[in-house]
Amino acid sequence: MTIRWYAGSAVAATVLAAGLAATPVAAAPAPNESDAAKLAAGSEKDPQTGKNRKYLVGQGEDVPAVLGVTNLGDAPVDGLVVQVRVLNDLDITTKYENCWYAVDSNQETAWCEFDAELAPGASLAVTGAGVSTKPDAVAENITTIVHQWFSKEYADARGGIQALADQWAGQGTKAVQGTVDPLPLTTPSGELGGIGGPIGFVGVGLVPPPTGEPTATPTPSATPSAMPTGEPTAAPSASPGTGGEGGGLPVTGAGTATVAVVGGVLLVLGSVGYLVARRRRTRFVA
Repeated sequence: MTIRWYAGSAVAATVLAAGLAATPVAAAPAPNESDAAKLAAGSEKDPQTGKNRKYLVGQGEDVPAVLGVTNLGDAPVDGLVVQVRVLNDLDITTKYENCWYAVDSNQETAWCEFDAELAPGASLAVTGAGVSTKPDAVAENITTIVHQWFSKEYADARGGIQALADQWAGQGTKAVQGTVDPLPLTTPSGELGGIGGPIGFVGVGLVPPPTGEPTATPTPSATPSAMPTGEPTAAPSASPGTGGEGGGLPVTGAGTATVAVVGGVLLVLGSVGYLVARRRRTRFVA
């Protein structure tokens, strides 16, 4: 499987410069001039656009990025090593036992080795490499996955992948080995594209989190009025008076019962007073 290059692309040059700017100078691997293997990094091509694919994922999701390598030399390469770097809201969450992992501030690095032979002109790749987005990731903190390939011979001459990973660990820390089953290296399903050389960049974008289904705004109801505490009573309204007299105002509300009681008491007292006065008058006349 062959790999196509876009070294003349202005976009590729911009991405390359941005990726190298994020690399600590003191810990950066030496140029591959001393590596006898002629390896070129590549990534999956979008079949619709023909350009390198950009992976769009949500918060807290794995990035299924294809990180590939092609042997541009005339001899097979016995054993391969890849370095994977991510920044900010991209994390390396799955740790494989054939890799060593280092953390330095906002950068995470993995060094993985594979006992595979890469024939001239052939390509191999890993998928995902354990990279995922943070659960609270924001778009401006999601950029690229950087991957760089070496021959195992090159890495062993520098102490192996553990020693190389230690160089990328933060001050006072050491690289740690993964515990999950080995990260597999397989033949990619499609053509790889790249910008040339052993360093490759894979674009990652964040899908905006869902805002939820819109819900209908409930119509505000009228303010409920206080319920009467007593038994409801009819509110009689005064009928028009006779003989041209105007009718009285209707009496309503809780005071109706009180008025009726007071009126009844007054009526009884008036009757009693009338009878007493009449009896006295009758007795005086007799």
